[in-house]
Amino acid sequence: MVDLWILYSIKYMENQPNPATRMYDEAIKNNINSKLMYYELLKEENNNLIYDNEVITKLPKIALLRGNDTNVSSLLEKRGVKVINSTFTIVSCVDKLKTHTLAGMLNINQIKTYHLSDLSFNNCKNLVGLPFILKYRFGKQGMNIYIINNQNEFNELLKHINPDDYILQEYIKNTYGKDVRVFIVGNKVVGACLRVNESDFKSNLAQGGLSYNYDLNDELINNSLKLKKELKGDIISVDYVFGDNGLLFCEANTNPGFASFNYLGYPMRQIFMDYIKELLNK
Repeated sequence: MVDLWILYSIKYMENQPNPATRMYDEAIKNNINSKLMYYELLKEENNNLIYDNEVITKLPKIALLRGNDTNVSSLLEKRGVKVINSTFTIVSCVDKLKTHTLAGMLNINQIKTYHLSDLSFNNCKNLVGLPFILKYRFGKQGMNIYIINNQNEFNELLKHINPDDYILQEYIKNTYGKDVRVFIVGNKVVGACLRVNESDFKSNLAQGGLSYNYDLNDELINNSLKLKKELKGDIISVDYVFGDNGLLFCEANTNPGFASFNYLGYPMRQIFMDYIKELLNK
C-alpha cells in the first residue's frame, strides 16, 4: 500500500531540477512508500476517483499537496485521506482578508488592513495615509501588489481590478523590500529568515529577494504558533513586516516556498519527511 501521495502541479514536469521529483526522491530515501502525482490529472467521475484516466482503488494515508487546489484537497478529505494542508487551512491562508481577521481575533499586532470593496481614494488615504498598498487578497509570490501614491494611480488601477478581490494596507517605509518569514512544520518552528530586496519593495525570493538568518524570540515563536493553531495548518509559513515598534503580521502561506531556508542550510525536504513519518507512526 502507498502511504504517501506527493501532489504537485503538472507545470513542474518540465522544470530542471524538478521540485516534484526531488520531494519524491526525499520520500524514497526515507523509506516512505510514496507515489508522485500531478494534481491536475486527479478528478472525480460517478463517485470514482480518477487519476490520468484510471480509476483509483487504493488511497494513501497522507497526501502532501504542494499547491492550493481545494477541489483536490476536498476530494481526498471526504475519502478519509489526511491532506497536508487541509481545505480549511488552504482557504484561510489564501484569502488574506480572512487571515488578517483571524490574526486580529488572536490580538496579534498586524499591519493595518481593510477590505477595499467600495472604499474611495479619500477613504483609503484617511484610513492608512499616503502612499498606501493595494494587494490582491488571493495573491502569491509577491504578485498583484501595488503602491498607490495619488488619486490618478488609484483611479487607473480600479479600471482593471475588482475591488472586492483586493485589500488596502498601510505602506510602512522602514519595511521597504524586507520582511521576516517564519517556517512551521507540525508544532515546531523550524526557523526564521530575513528576506531583503534592495531593488523592489517586494521581498519575495521569486521577486529577486535575498535571504539571511533571523533570530527568533519568544513573541515571534508564540504568535506564529498561535496563528498556525487557529489555521489548523501542518506546514505553513508566517510573514511579518517591520513596524515602528516591532514586527507586524503580514500574511500566512499554506504552500510556502522554502528555497530561502534551503539556501540558509535548513534541510527542508528532510524536515517535511520527518514530520510525515511522525504522522504515519501514530
